[in-house]
Amino acid sequence: MQNFFEVIKTSMDKASKHVLFVNPKHKELVESGYVEVKEKYLFGVMEDTTIPVNKVACSNPQRALLSVIIGDLMTIKAYKQTPDPIQAIKLSLGLFGAQGATVDSNEFVEAFKREMLSFPFNWSQSLIFDYQGTLLKITVNEMSTGENEERGILNEETDVFVSSASPKLQLNNAQIDNTLLKPNFSFEKLEIGGLKREFEQMFRRAFVQRLYDPETIKKLGIPHVKGIMLYGPPGTGKTLIARKLGLLLGANPPKVVNGPEILNKYVGQSEENIRNLFADAEAEYKAKKEHSSLHIIIFDEIDAICKKRGSDNSGVGDKVVNQLLSKIDGVEALNNVLIIGMTNRLDLIDEALLRPGRFEIHLEISLPDEEARLEIFEIHTKQMTGNNFISDNVELDKMAAMSKNYTGAEIAAIVRAASSFALERNISAKDGTGAELKAEEKEIKITMEDMRQGLVEVKPAFGVDEKEYFLTNKILYETRQFDLIMDFTRKALEKLRLTNLYKTSSLLLYGTTGVGKTTLALRSALASQFPFIKMIMPKDLVGLSEYEKVAFIKEKFSNAYKSEESIVILDEIETLIEYVGIGPRFSNNVLQALKIFVKNEAQSEANKTFVFGTTSMPDVLMECGLVDCFTDSLLVDKCCKEEYDELCLQNEQFNQVEFTENVSIKKLLTALPVDKNK
Repeated sequence: MQNFFEVIKTSMDKASKHVLFVNPKHKELVESGYVEVKEKYLFGVMEDTTIPVNKVACSNPQRALLSVIIGDLMTIKAYKQTPDPIQAIKLSLGLFGAQGATVDSNEFVEAFKREMLSFPFNWSQSLIFDYQGTLLKITVNEMSTGENEERGILNEETDVFVSSASPKLQLNNAQIDNTLLKPNFSFEKLEIGGLKREFEQMFRRAFVQRLYDPETIKKLGIPHVKGIMLYGPPGTGKTLIARKLGLLLGANPPKVVNGPEILNKYVGQSEENIRNLFADAEAEYKAKKEHSSLHIIIFDEIDAICKKRGSDNSGVGDKVVNQLLSKIDGVEALNNVLIIGMTNRLDLIDEALLRPGRFEIHLEISLPDEEARLEIFEIHTKQMTGNNFISDNVELDKMAAMSKNYTGAEIAAIVRAASSFALERNISAKDGTGAELKAEEKEIKITMEDMRQGLVEVKPAFGVDEKEYFLTNKILYETRQFDLIMDFTRKALEKLRLTNLYKTSSLLLYGTTGVGKTTLALRSALASQFPFIKMIMPKDLVGLSEYEKVAFIKEKFSNAYKSEESIVILDEIETLIEYVGIGPRFSNNVLQALKIFVKNEAQSEANKTFVFGTTSMPDVLMECGLVDCFTDSLLVDKCCKEEYDELCLQNEQFNQVEFTENVSIKKLLTALPVDKNK
């Protein structure tokens, strides 16, 4: 039978018994010896005549575990089954008071098992234990029972492992702690889609050797890895890894700090903030040396505090970098720390931090592939599916195929957008008379059409520019010349996609103004179905300094290299380089940047990049050496009489336009009657 009991405070002399106390009139509870509290926790129970009926006396550690305060009500019932024996238990020992102490591990384990035999323990439970006059705070970090992993009783066969949670508590004859990873851990529990390979590489490089006896690693003569740098586009899961890392490790919980939080307006305070992050690790390392536990410090947006030295005028950033370098790899460098940095801009980080011995592992968290996107969709729809809110016609594999170049954050946004359509439809379907609307939960169904609408609504940062669609949202008149050029570009793009001999190709379209060079480039790019299409136009660079223009071009190409297949269109190259015939004058920095990026191949093995260029001044580009940088070049000529006849067949209004000589397609279009020029 289950009853509600009011929580009261236990007396000091009874707190050391580590059990709950109830009135003797609760005979069933007292005779069972064990009670189940809140249908989850297992405790021993004893009678006490001073305790009122329907009240239970709990110590402070017990109340903390149960998440109750004095005066709260909680359910208690007799536990009449035989509790599961604990096969192994790991205890963390802490000290009360400022003075240090030394404890022999073997003697402590013997005394603990002798006094706590048949005592029930719960996961993360804490208790006060008097060991030879020293008060210890014991916390259950891990335990294994074979059945219920969250509770059990201690018996003579239980393996007890102890570790120190305080630098002032020295354990002699301590067992080697190689339980860095939590037992019974499953990667799927992390719910990080598409990052399994990155996780495996991280643990192979940085964590595996820490599972061995320090003496074994010392004989190998290899130092521990001290730093990992995660980099990649925004929204791909770098910060998510940091949040989930604590679920994976059985060591000290990671310290997560945002880079800008380190900076302070007071002189020297930023450097002190760095030192404070290492204070706990330093104190433990001084006391335990190689047997100290691992301390993990995670810097999110590390580029905010670790920019290249000399890049600012204040010098604060330089001091922060110097302080961090001294802590990682200085004279008194620690061997019990692992620092994980995360950034979207690896190029901004000071190079001294990235060399071996510091942040020596550089792990790119790139855009997810189709398999990874499917995992992400499954994670974000898991709860919806379990609660029967997903329609049977939703095909996540098709959504994964259609969402090329979407990051994990953008896929989550697609699911949220799809659910909003379903919720809106449910509300709208209730009443069209203006009466009070009331949504029914059972009628909510997210369909495949909702998912498609969400895909349209959420635009990927590494996808196709909106302006490409606007520029090509018009009638395209086909001529023999246009068909030949479109066929040429189609074959060139297909060849790049299939070949393993090169990863970059390019095509320069040249001709007089108005012949359709930009339209052809855009149409060819969109027809290719490449997931990443970006255009660099002269108007994008208006108002920018020369340095900013080069940075803008570099950013566009850097983003292109992050996609498996990408196209970059350089429109009006002569204007991009600021060419002026009087002088002549042009921007050499922009010119050199274009020459480099047109020929450059991405470092990623999976990336294929095609560059389109358009110009009305091929002679100028030839003199600048830019034409030779392109793989091929094609002339887009004016319309001849045969092509004009083809246009007349497609639109009879062209018959009203007088054709006397070769003219550009733009002039022919502007000559059409206004009411037909759509």
